[in-house]
Amino acid sequence: MSTWYTAQEQPLRLEIYYCTNGIATMFGGLIGYAVGHINSGLPRWMYVFIIFGALSIVAGVVALMFLPDSPGTAKFLTERERAVAVERVASNRQGVKNHHFKVDQLWQTLRDPKTWMLFILAVGAQVPNAAITSFTSLIVKGFGFDTLGTQYLQIPGGFIQFAALLAGGFICSKWPNVRCITMIVANLICIAGSGMLVGLSPSNKWGRLVALWLCYFQGLGFSMSLTIISSNVAGYTKKQLTGAIMFTGYCVGNIIGPQTFKDSEAPGYHSAYIA
Repeated sequence: MSTWYTAQEQPLRLEIYYCTNGIATMFGGLIGYAVGHINSGLPRWMYVFIIFGALSIVAGVVALMFLPDSPGTAKFLTERERAVAVERVASNRQGVKNHHFKVDQLWQTLRDPKTWMLFILAVGAQVPNAAITSFTSLIVKGFGFDTLGTQYLQIPGGFIQFAALLAGGFICSKWPNVRCITMIVANLICIAGSGMLVGLSPSNKWGRLVALWLCYFQGLGFSMSLTIISSNVAGYTKKQLTGAIMFTGYCVGNIIGPQTFKDSEAPGYHSAYIA
């Protein structure tokens, strides 16, 4: 992001890229439901991994072949256009891509409070993310909907995530210095949804379903923190290390999230909603 776009351009660009999570939520469940009707060959769950895994591998190979590391290596730009592309992001004053590991930037990363704030933010954001991405079908089924309903009722949640990410990116690109405020608002909406899941009566299945959809706002809070790394952290080594630490927090949160779903609490999963 920081090698291609100015700091003001980054939020909207990143959210356009990240909002595909919402698209995946809208269509992934329905594709999974269709795969569930395969009645021959391998066990059904294997087909899900084979199909989505194969698509991911193909996309990775395409990216490796065609996505340039920086404007200076972009084959679709002329030599003059490459120079212009590099010059236009010089205002970011964050350094350019290099392959030299700078030890002084390692110590700067470890001493910078922002590093650990982003780490904690990533852990906190991914506890509900693990629930939304891995257990939505179980949660919706626990509300009293049938198997097909557990799939198509994820579509509004995916759309909310899609729209929230785009809106957040637009707001943060149009008005400066509002990224943290945007993240706070998104996280508060997610917390409100979680609170409704905890407090609403089990008989109020539609109210609890809307509460679950509100939890999809958590994606905006996390994704916006990625733009803080791309535009607020200078030095290539420090930027890469900060990103690595933040994504370690991402993994920790996704490890914690599933542990909050206790079999003994099915189908209510009260502990998960509190977490």
